[in-house]
Amino acid sequence: MPLNLELINLLVTCLMIGVIWMVQLVHYPSFSYIEPAKFLDFHQHHSQSISMIVLPLMVIELGLAAYLCWFNNFQISYLLPLILVILLWMSTFFIQVPLHQKLGVEMNVQQITKLVQTNWIRTILWTGKGIWLAWIFR
Repeated sequence: MPLNLELINLLVTCLMIGVIWMVQLVHYPSFSYIEPAKFLDFHQHHSQSISMIVLPLMVIELGLAAYLCWFNNFQISYLLPLILVILLWMSTFFIQVPLHQKLGVEMNVQQITKLVQTNWIRTILWTGKGIWLAWIFR
């Protein structure tokens, strides 16, 4: 059976949708409930653990989106997912990573609130990408 990169792309996106909704609704809000004395250790554990799950999937997702877009001559069906992935990377590395860096130094409820609020960007982008891929490649 030939390798179906479009299906793999959809699968990786669906995995990220599951991760981002769990993070958005459960994990990030729970940061406020961690005892301040244990927060830095908790946050370090979170950052290392979640990176082992999310980073490989994000790299695969970026590679697949770029390859499929290029291979299909930048058709809108493939260009839009690539644009969404680029926006996801930008949000991650220009908004969420700096917030995590601040939280890695000190627990700050306002930074946690900002993390939860700004993470909606990624939640919406991944969900939209998944809906687009499922609709286009049905």
